[in-house]
Amino acid sequence: MATQIVISNNDSIKIDDSFHINWADKGNAMPAIPDTVHSVIWNDLPGQNEIQNKDASTGNMTGNTDLSATSDAVGSTTIADLLTWGETRKGQIETAIAAYQAAVADDEANGTTNAEGKNWTDYDPHYS
Repeated sequence: MATQIVISNNDSIKIDDSFHINWADKGNAMPAIPDTVHSVIWNDLPGQNEIQNKDASTGNMTGNTDLSATSDAVGSTTIADLLTWGETRKGQIETAIAAYQAAVADDEANGTTNAEGKNWTDYDPHYS
């Protein structure tokens, strides 16, 4: 399971302070995050782990909710669920990238064009 996750709602996700996922690449199984959440910060960096809240209609910040345990709620899910999902999604993306790279290498070795016009998302059954 991942140990760190930073979510910028509708923008990006960073897993373990090193693996970046664009929002469009989050896949089809990410636990739901309420529209009132601007960011979720759970990491080992200095500062408070927290949920940064916003008014969903205006986008204006409304305050922060401190997080102290992986069992803390983020809407209808928990930090632990998000960490587990993050590790799983990271693995899915890495597998899809490897499959795409293998298809490209196969095309180059065999003079075929099976991977032409495709990218790693075409090899990811979990992509949404």
